[in-house]
Amino acid sequence: MEAVGEDARMSKGLWPAVSGSIAQSERLDAVANNLANTDTTGFKRDQVAFQALMSSAISAAQKEDIPRHPPTEKEFHKLDGRESAYAMVEGTYTDFSQGRAKLTGNPLDVALEGKGFLEVLGPQGVRYTRHGSLKLSPDGMLVTTEGFPVLSPGAGQEAADGKPVPREELMARAIRLDTTKPGGKLTITGDGKIFQAKQQIAQFAVTEFVDTKLLQKEGSSLFRNDTAANVSQDASGTRLEQGVLETSNVNSVSEMVELLRANRMFEANEKVIRTYGDLEGRAVNDIGKL
Repeated sequence: MEAVGEDARMSKGLWPAVSGSIAQSERLDAVANNLANTDTTGFKRDQVAFQALMSSAISAAQKEDIPRHPPTEKEFHKLDGRESAYAMVEGTYTDFSQGRAKLTGNPLDVALEGKGFLEVLGPQGVRYTRHGSLKLSPDGMLVTTEGFPVLSPGAGQEAADGKPVPREELMARAIRLDTTKPGGKLTITGDGKIFQAKQQIAQFAVTEFVDTKLLQKEGSSLFRNDTAANVSQDASGTRLEQGVLETSNVNSVSEMVELLRANRMFEANEKVIRTYGDLEGRAVNDIGKL
């Protein structure tokens, strides 16, 4: 019976390594995705948060008792539940820190300085981006590199009664430039107004959020907001720079260090798993010989 108890404790200690391998695998995926988007305009890096759960941490701290008997080896090396701890991925979070500025000289390139986002119309509705590399469609519509129309200020995803705004109404907010207008330099001001031949022809819809953690990333450059109350009523903290692009906020050197660290921790957990497998195999074989 003692051998069975030892085997149960052995299996119990295997799960911290298994859960650690799974967690580090997700960490490796996030870092690899960050590195793949190092040159993506307006990309915001992701980071994985972990949570270590222990049986002693879940329950309240217990009072230490004065031993009334000769101490055992287990009492000398108290683990406080750490032998049954396991790692869990708490979530993946986006780092919204400002990326570096890159001068392009293209009059349709805009960089956002601050916490704001440009509103664009994606296939599933209004989305938000900091990817300011814009272009004109054949009919004069201002679009992103993916072809999504860039929007001017107006009603959002939902009307005042809470019903979705029809796509036709959202399309009415699409910014169009008069390509037939002779001459006139295209100028974009810091507050998002677009001037051509010294006349204002449009304005960017710039949106800030109360809590950017509530935004859901879609692809490499779009974000979705599912909470109407999260939209800030004041976007004056964001300025636009014409002829400039915001690069990715990924630091390739830091990400490579993170990649190596995660890979080593993954390999260490794999070695522990193999060691437990060998020990359990030996335990089964030795018990069979008794």
